[in-house]
Amino acid sequence: MKNLFQKTILLSSILTASYFSSQAQVGTEITLANNDVNYSGKISTDKTNQDWLASTWNKGAVKLSNDSIYRNLDLIYDIANNRPIFKSENDKPQVFKLGVKEFSINLPTETGRSNVKKFKNGFPSIAGGDASTFYEVLSDGNATLLKKTQIKIIDERPAGSIYSVKQKQKFYTYFIFLENNKKIIEVKKDKKQLLSILEQSKQQKLNSYISENNLNLKKDDELSKLFDYYNTL
Repeated sequence: MKNLFQKTILLSSILTASYFSSQAQVGTEITLANNDVNYSGKISTDKTNQDWLASTWNKGAVKLSNDSIYRNLDLIYDIANNRPIFKSENDKPQVFKLGVKEFSINLPTETGRSNVKKFKNGFPSIAGGDASTFYEVLSDGNATLLKKTQIKIIDERPAGSIYSVKQKQKFYTYFIFLENNKKIIEVKKDKKQLLSILEQSKQQKLNSYISENNLNLKKDDELSKLFDYYNTL
């Protein structure tokens, strides 16, 4: 029992702080990739690979459907199959047997600043998505701003070629989830449409905030700022 306790303490010290604040648990919820989702040799390091959020492993955390937390994992978000994949200590890609309800990945930036992207599912069905579909959470609150990334195959003709070739591309769709009525709405990055969905009593403050901060709502980070502000009102 003493040895087990010591191992538990050691494990807790290794699984350091992450995006989530709950206690980490490690149990039987892990399934080896070569048992049910053999990704060996298929995870490309090619930066043009469109199947992944990023083509390299990055640190992150995963929260399962039973609220177990796994911290400080090496993660890749497999967009094409709508799931996070993590790398074990022996470098084998693995997936969780239990459902994942949220995860975060800390992506590198040119400036070296932290760029944590958080993903959640459990939202109402819309536009081909269901409760299992992961959305990037750009702003969380009474009006949660969501971004859905999809992989689509398009025909594209390279310059100087007479033949078109099929290429994978990422496409993005945006949604607002309203906490008060549990409704999800597809939106465009259009000021008029966005403001029409939010509370009318706050329109003047929102317009002033956009003007004072010279926000370009076509940019994700600036659109997020607007919703972060709205969720404080």
